[in-house]
Amino acid sequence: MMSEYKNVINKNNPKPLYSQIADWIREKIFTKEWVENYQLPAEEDLAKHLDVSRGTLRKAISSLIKEGILIQIQGKGTFVAEPKVSHPFGQELISFAESMEREGVIFETKVLEKSVIQPKSSIKEKFSLTEHQKVLYLKRVRYIDHEPVIVLENYIHIDLCQGIEHVEFEDMPLFAAIEKFSGQKIHFGIRQFEARGLEEEQAMLLSMPIGTPVLYLDQITYLDESIPVEISQVWLRSDKYSITSYLQRD
Repeated sequence: MMSEYKNVINKNNPKPLYSQIADWIREKIFTKEWVENYQLPAEEDLAKHLDVSRGTLRKAISSLIKEGILIQIQGKGTFVAEPKVSHPFGQELISFAESMEREGVIFETKVLEKSVIQPKSSIKEKFSLTEHQKVLYLKRVRYIDHEPVIVLENYIHIDLCQGIEHVEFEDMPLFAAIEKFSGQKIHFGIRQFEARGLEEEQAMLLSMPIGTPVLYLDQITYLDESIPVEISQVWLRSDKYSITSYLQRD
């Protein structure tokens, strides 16, 4: 037992002790020696084994909590956090299903509603529709480990994707269906993010209290020649789903 704490820190190393401890904990987690929900030893015991002060240990743990690697539960202790799904919205236009598949995350999609409707005026204006043109309305919930993490409402320009209303969206990602039935590639999208408190319907679907802050996404997706083909309104549980962006400064 004591052998695992040998050579964790080197007091002659100019790197701060708390940082060396944080690196050691990260390695334990990334090598799956400490799996998600694993409870770390009590602070007093761990500090003693590592031969550091509790203040130094707490600084290491605090830095990992900020990174989302560890979580602390009052009265219970410190645990390895469940990994979040990450969506690279700043680098490329991929769907949430595509990002989860890329990361090897097993998920389930439940379609709550799929219907051809006369859209409200705000949707008509974004699509530049005439008075009698209709859209495909799609409402879905995505689950990871049987927990709801995303609510999606989509409006699809059905005249540009004839036949898409027959797709089984439990099995086929929306972007793939749009490209198949439009015969075109999705060219670009415009996304706007904001923090929102859950209203009654979304709170029920995400199994969270009304008013809980989540990440809200409003998106318009375009085909070639800047033709809008799809509008999304998405509610993301920020405790289960993170957004990443790669930004380079010239």
